[in-house]
Amino acid sequence: MRKIIGTPASSLGRRDFLKQTALAGAALGPLAGLIAGSARPAWADTTEISVFAPLPPDPAPPGDAKFSQDALAAWEQAHSAKVNYEAVAWPQLHDKMATNFASGAHVWDVIYMSGWVPEFAKFLQPYAEKLSPDLVSDMPPSSFSTVKWQGKNYGAVFTLSLLTLFYNTEHFEKAGLTEPPKTWDDLKRYAKELTRDGHYGWVLNYGDPAGIGGVASYWMTYLQQAGGKMYGDDGMPVFNNEAGVDALQLMVDLYNNGTDPGSISYVGINDATNVMLSGKASMMMNWPFTWKPAQDPTQSKIAGKLGGAVLPAGPAGTASIDGTDAWTVSADAKNPDLCRQLVEFYLSPDVQKQQALQTGWLPIRLSMLADADVQKALPNAAVVLEQSKHPYDSFVTPDYNEVTQAIGTEIQKTLQGAKTAKQAIQECSDQVTAIVKKRG
Repeated sequence: MRKIIGTPASSLGRRDFLKQTALAGAALGPLAGLIAGSARPAWADTTEISVFAPLPPDPAPPGDAKFSQDALAAWEQAHSAKVNYEAVAWPQLHDKMATNFASGAHVWDVIYMSGWVPEFAKFLQPYAEKLSPDLVSDMPPSSFSTVKWQGKNYGAVFTLSLLTLFYNTEHFEKAGLTEPPKTWDDLKRYAKELTRDGHYGWVLNYGDPAGIGGVASYWMTYLQQAGGKMYGDDGMPVFNNEAGVDALQLMVDLYNNGTDPGSISYVGINDATNVMLSGKASMMMNWPFTWKPAQDPTQSKIAGKLGGAVLPAGPAGTASIDGTDAWTVSADAKNPDLCRQLVEFYLSPDVQKQQALQTGWLPIRLSMLADADVQKALPNAAVVLEQSKHPYDSFVTPDYNEVTQAIGTEIQKTLQGAKTAKQAIQECSDQVTAIVKKRG
């Protein structure tokens, strides 16, 4: 689960699953030194750039993760620059960042963000408005939705992490299903038909209400598929309508007809994924990073039996949410232009391709998602590329955790039969209205 505030590591399900399948390397190899006598750019006050990043196996840049290291050394030489990393485990990122910003001390120039841009916007600069037009045109337009706040673009997402449909092809074949579900009605029918022979048709983690990857964010996915959105132009909630209710009713219908009942207690995506990889569930929504370990027979009983597809369409079509991994630049960075060029290097085609091939984290560039080598190594890249052509918005705000906690708690009550979908959405709207008003 992609939490967007500081939380205990035990609740970081999306991250936890990665850490069960690979060991994070704590030691960072030295980067190439400066080349003696190379020309120093006239605009540079210093040749050093400090980068704050997650440790592998979470989405890490070259030199932190072991890919494109020679390319990074060449970039340093060409720019008479030295890139220094401070890399920490993902659960520590937010709180360490918040402490640093509160202190007022300048520590980092380029900073990893995961949905925290609205919260920390005053400490960042909208450098992304100066990104190369060639780069921007090669990125999905929706990729900028999670790095904008109050009309300014503060970051660039560097890995396309969209929820898509994962399904067990063997279960489908035995049930006589020849293609993945295309609509909400298909999804409900499939989930019911596939609940047989000791496995359930659907599984997901509903045990944590908040964060990206919590139960509230899944409802936001369906909300978009129903044609709804979270907020109006004035910033106030606008989901207390047919779209909001229908999105929640879909979750209730699925829960009552084919969902693993343990889903209500599964806190993180790793819990639900383990059920899927054990062959005890037929379908789920999941993140792209899961694809590679799911094909490893030492970890998965469904290796070679996993299919992928865009999420089934609601009344307004298919839609998804984004994991929001992005690079931002500190407001007090000494060389903002050099920082921007470093981000553009991270997002260059060759680096993006190696990021996918060596780490399993998909590129954000559309051309690299369509690259034959990438799609051969990671077949779900084609599915994610298709999903990216449709809307996706995680609706992040400075108080996202408070908002999703409120909504997710009401959804959990509804899934367990304590409220109707209409009652829950009314209560959610009232609570989120109060939160937004408190923000001012």
